Amino acid sequence: MKICLKKENFHFIGVTFVFTHKHNQLSTLLLILYIVLFFWILKRWKFFSDSGITTTQLWLLFSVKLIIGFGLTWIYTAYYTNRLEADIFKYFDDSEVLYNSLFSDPTDFFKMLFGYKNDNEYFFNTYYVEMNNWDHVYKSSTYNDARTIIRLNAIIRLFSLGNIHIHTLFFTALSMIGFTGIFRSFKDFFSNKKGALIIAVFLIPSVIFWSSGALKESILIFGMGILIYALKQLTEQRINIKLLTLFILSFNLLFLIKFYVLLALLPCVMGYFITIKFQIKYPFIIYSSVVVVLSVFAFNSRGIPPHFDFVEILITKQKDFIRLALITEPGSRFELTKLEPTFFRIAQAVPEAIANCFIRPLITKGNRLVFLPSIIENTLILALIILSFFSGLKRKVKLTVETKNIFWFSVFFTLILFTIIGLTTPVSGALVRYKIPALPFLGMAILTFLNIDYLSEKIPFLKFLK
Repeated sequence: MKICLKKENFHFIGVTFVFTHKHNQLSTLLLILYIVLFFWILKRWKFFSDSGITTTQLWLLFSVKLIIGFGLTWIYTAYYTNRLEADIFKYFDDSEVLYNSLFSDPTDFFKMLFGYKNDNEYFFNTYYVEMNNWDHVYKSSTYNDARTIIRLNAIIRLFSLGNIHIHTLFFTALSMIGFTGIFRSFKDFFSNKKGALIIAVFLIPSVIFWSSGALKESILIFGMGILIYALKQLTEQRINIKLLTLFILSFNLLFLIKFYVLLALLPCVMGYFITIKFQIKYPFIIYSSVVVVLSVFAFNSRGIPPHFDFVEILITKQKDFIRLALITEPGSRFELTKLEPTFFRIAQAVPEAIANCFIRPLITKGNRLVFLPSIIENTLILALIILSFFSGLKRKVKLTVETKNIFWFSVFFTLILFTIIGLTTPVSGALVRYKIPALPFLGMAILTFLNIDYLSEKIPFLKFLK
């Protein structure tokens, strides 16, 4: 009897091992096929082939992103051994619960996927109790964007066999689409700075690092790229259903994934559209006016239907972040000026917020070596801002109305986003990550006045920037 049980047990383990081994082989083969497929898409899809970037350059850019994405997954695997705290794995693991519901009860799967009648005791006891991130760990006033990532991972599981590297590939591919959309939208205004524009959009170190894995930032870049691309096309041609649908879908995606980024984009989108449609010669006036009007609206929104109190949300968000920082005890926490619901108190905190985004993490004795790349990046960006300013001043750069429009779009988006995250984020590590949507636009603002021809004459090595 004992011998029989041992044989059965051994046989069972053997079958399990063979199944797991074959499953791993199949998922690896599937990963390779998907990689080949996307390289083919980079060559054949007109969205990429008409982007102004050569196929070889696209392949190189995507290869770099993919390698970094796999490296990021390895870092989270090797150094964040608690999967409950690792951003890549915690949403991926939760998505398995949602994915499995497709086979146990397909109706429940689609209700959770589309958010239809799924916030009740039945779903909590059946599914959410097995997830760790479907709900906030603390009471929050804002939409839980983690649900969007869990849902997306559940959809990708339909094609991935549960292979995390396939998820990395899909997220990286989506961010590649987003970056290309941004590049295509602005390439005509930097025709003699194509190489520099590729670097500004695709290759800023922190941007390519955080947008090359199965993280929210990859989807955020995708949504931003599609929205800006659709906006540019809509202003240049007649309104058509396809572009309008793209704009609305990307708008909704940004709402679900990072609402504050959409808030920062909104006045810039409005300013861009008004400047183009009414052929305004001084875009700064339009952008600043839109920001002033929306700021007045934000400070009075409590008394305006639907009574969405933006100031209270901003203050609550700061409290939420401070509370979370106290719970998790990150090593890079710093003190923030506490916000109060008055215009002058918030206005006083804005310079500090913007400065934090430009200079943190600081060079201090207690800072970890892991922050060194961010410190170097911040230093280079500040140096380039100064160089660009004096370059434009010395060479007396004259800008067209269209280029001024792009410049002020980039400047206002950067400053608004830096203000929002600087007012609410008390952790340097989070600040580095949250500000990456603005960095390609900050790069384009710098490029506007940076004289690449002059620099390449002085330093021949820099000719690749042209």
